[in-house]
Amino acid sequence: MSRLKKQVKPDASTSQLAPKNAAELKRFVTQTFSLNVPDRAVCTGHDAPLDYLAASFFGQEDLIVWANRGGGKTMLAAAATLMDAIFHAPVNARVLGGSFDQSDRLADYIRDMLERLPHLLEGRTTRRRISLAGGSEIRVLAQSQQAVRGQHVQKIRCDEVDLFDADVWRAVQFATRSRKSARGSIEVLSTLHRPGGLMQKLVDAAIAGSKEPAAGQALGGYRLIRWCLWEVIECCLPERKCEQCILADDCRGVAREASGFFRIDDAVAIKARSSRAAWDAEMLCKGAHREDLVFAEFDEARHVQAVDYVRNWPLYRAIDFGYRSPHVCLWVQLTPGGRVHVLDEYVKTRLPLARHAAAILEKEPLGCRPVVMTYVDPAGRHKESTSGAACTELLAAAGIAAPRDSDMQEG
Repeated sequence: MSRLKKQVKPDASTSQLAPKNAAELKRFVTQTFSLNVPDRAVCTGHDAPLDYLAASFFGQEDLIVWANRGGGKTMLAAAATLMDAIFHAPVNARVLGGSFDQSDRLADYIRDMLERLPHLLEGRTTRRRISLAGGSEIRVLAQSQQAVRGQHVQKIRCDEVDLFDADVWRAVQFATRSRKSARGSIEVLSTLHRPGGLMQKLVDAAIAGSKEPAAGQALGGYRLIRWCLWEVIECCLPERKCEQCILADDCRGVAREASGFFRIDDAVAIKARSSRAAWDAEMLCKGAHREDLVFAEFDEARHVQAVDYVRNWPLYRAIDFGYRSPHVCLWVQLTPGGRVHVLDEYVKTRLPLARHAAAILEKEPLGCRPVVMTYVDPAGRHKESTSGAACTELLAAAGIAAPRDSDMQEG
């Protein structure tokens, strides 16, 4: 998010007049903080950055903001935090980043904006705490359960949630309390680049929750707001020729009518030095990049469908051991044509192996018998220092025998 070139100083009455609609909100942010906030969604299913500010300020709801690198989400979160502190006072707001540096960057934006509103400051401002007239307080939290637990605040803004510890994230869900002036809410702001990471899980849940609820089902959960490079790109001037531009295939003339802040020269440089998968994930917000996946070509729409157990085909188990990471068992059939059908799966964490084995035997899909072979991670044959037994020996004792002839191959 860049500042406008023209610096407009707010008058003393600015903080007394709360915006009543999105247009007034944009005008306030432009005049008070000198921010250029694009207000037009370009891509199908996307939102404008102004939609985030409006949802945060007027809706006071739980939000997930999925935006591109350099898309202004941290700067806008700083503006939203100050808007709360000014117009919904007294508000207790907390800033929590994937690292303290990330949190501090958001707080730096807040401190920078407050230099234009010195009359709002009250008391001594520190790196972790900002107090404002009217009783509002903004604090920066460390990424720890100790810092999060026990908080009873109206606003928590979480920046780059993919870097969060899972236990800290769980603690955040219980840390808000509403006041008459402001509803307790959580906002998540992040790119989405880790397949299966926390941000992807939150986005998937928000998309699923946005669908028409079944009869009797309550509305709730996080609302997803998403924008990408094309919502924040600067206007492309006629001197640039589309046929000579590396962005042309993706842009398709969109930038000719843009009014954002992201420099075209920067976008050109980023695309030139990044892979297609990284560009799509980090700048176009098409989903987590899949370059490092074992099966990068996996497509849920193509590869997930109903398949039936065929008695004439052999049935196998495949087991990968885990405790904190998932313990997984798949039931697999190989078709005569060489296709693999995964009939069912078992995925659990933090259980002893004997419990896993009992659950696996109980879960055998559709009463399918017999399982002709169970294949396991070869590392499971190594004896543990605590029990003196190997995982394969514990499985065998529970009634699941695994062959001893498979091995790891180099390469």
